[in-house]
Amino acid sequence: MLALAAAAFAALSGGVASSILTLRDPFRPAIAGAALAAVAWALARRGERAGLFRPYIGAPGARASRIALLATAAVLVFSIAWSSRAAGGSDSSCYVLQAEAFAHGHATLASPLAAMLPDAPNAVFAPSGFVPSPALGRAVPICAPGLALAMAVAYVVHPSAVFLVVPLAAAALVWLTFVYGRRLDDDVTGACAAVLLAASPIFLYQAVQPMSDVPAAAAWMAALVAASPVSAGVWASAAILIRPNLALLVLPLALLWRKGGSPVFLAAVVPGALVLLALNAARYGSPFATGYGSTDALFARAHVYANLIRYPRWLLATETPFVLLSIGAPWAIRRDPARARLAAISLVAAALLLATYLAYTVFDDWWYIRFLLPMLPLLLGSSIVVLRRATAAFGRRTAAATLVATVAALGAWFVHVAIERQVTDLQRLEARFRLAAELARGSLPADAVFLAVQESGALRFHAGRDTLAWDAVPPAALDAYVLKLRAAGRTPMFALEDDEDPRFRRRFAGQRNGALDWRPVAEIHAPVRVRFYDPLPSQTDPARR
Repeated sequence: MLALAAAAFAALSGGVASSILTLRDPFRPAIAGAALAAVAWALARRGERAGLFRPYIGAPGARASRIALLATAAVLVFSIAWSSRAAGGSDSSCYVLQAEAFAHGHATLASPLAAMLPDAPNAVFAPSGFVPSPALGRAVPICAPGLALAMAVAYVVHPSAVFLVVPLAAAALVWLTFVYGRRLDDDVTGACAAVLLAASPIFLYQAVQPMSDVPAAAAWMAALVAASPVSAGVWASAAILIRPNLALLVLPLALLWRKGGSPVFLAAVVPGALVLLALNAARYGSPFATGYGSTDALFARAHVYANLIRYPRWLLATETPFVLLSIGAPWAIRRDPARARLAAISLVAAALLLATYLAYTVFDDWWYIRFLLPMLPLLLGSSIVVLRRATAAFGRRTAAATLVATVAALGAWFVHVAIERQVTDLQRLEARFRLAAELARGSLPADAVFLAVQESGALRFHAGRDTLAWDAVPPAALDAYVLKLRAAGRTPMFALEDDEDPRFRRRFAGQRNGALDWRPVAEIHAPVRVRFYDPLPSQTDPARR
């Protein structure tokens, strides 16, 4: 069992290598574990064989919960081991920098460079994931505050702990899926749904990134399976803080509670909504304003047709048509009114979620089905119920064999799709952000100011350096900004990714520093290269070279 556990750990985490232990290949310990299990079976007496593995797999009544627990643990190991751990793209940068600000008692980001560049547009001081604030030198996040508030608590423990929040939420979501399946049917349905979610491509894709999709889904699922209307309302309140545009899901969840429970549930939702409105007013000037821009631009009927083509196609391509069985769940368990009601409310919530995003901005990448993550556990659990009811007429053994074969085949396919769609490559692809920040912190001048866009969040969070957004610098002002920064005793530098070089040159064509026709002072060799340039001196430049 230790050998099999080591094989599982190596497969999930990618293995370890140190002076004490090297474990990279999961196949050798798996083969050893299987061989030892076979030998144990052969050596055991006939009467002992029935209980030989019971300490590990549990009694029949406990096996489903143990399987769900194993799926939860596997997701926790995988999401921590393969986490990007980087303030990389605009979303991840938004959450971790916002968390850092909250941990220091601030609702916005302030830049000390504003005094050096008083005439600069405010957008210059906004790193990736942020937009300019009306206040000079301040930037406000484009994303909602809920995940950042949770990360801020982790940040107080240690800055790198912010990257544990999403893996913990991912593990919680798997376990909550088991709880949901158990409430919808029984432990077996819950365990099967948990295993399928744990292997889901889009779930794993988001579980390794510091983004809000998995935490939002976990909060909504916690609200759905909560034991009381108060706890359900508190979790729904947290979910709204994490993903405000899903506030309409409160309506179907309120239908779960009878005999006065709905008003209590709705009252418990209010605190999170009030916190959100207060932060919006403080940061954007209105309780109903957000960093994403105008609601009219984000949501429009013109988006529906394009999204109606995209989302169902992506969902069926990655999760297979199996999830369509969920439509029949209320009918399949109609003889149990309470469970049929839960299935119906679940489908209403899923339909409302889908309708919300059909009207949302159109995107062209498959992983935008991340928006639909809150409905995935509902679809998987409901589909398992329909499958079990449909095969029950063929006998217990046939039904059980069909269920095991279906879950095994779907799980294997999900993992295949996840690997094919680069889930395990994200850490390597995002590594440039941390590597660039480590280089800047350890090898480049301590007083450096980096003109950066894609790398701005990483340089601020991982290296603690000041940044300016070069894509907001007026095209004719680059050389002047360089001189002003040097006159103020700072060392300006350019941090550019591969695809940013040509855009930088086009924007600042005609400026002395716009051509980038000299060697960079440092370079990160990663799947996406990052180059650091030291601006050219001029006759009036006080820089020492």
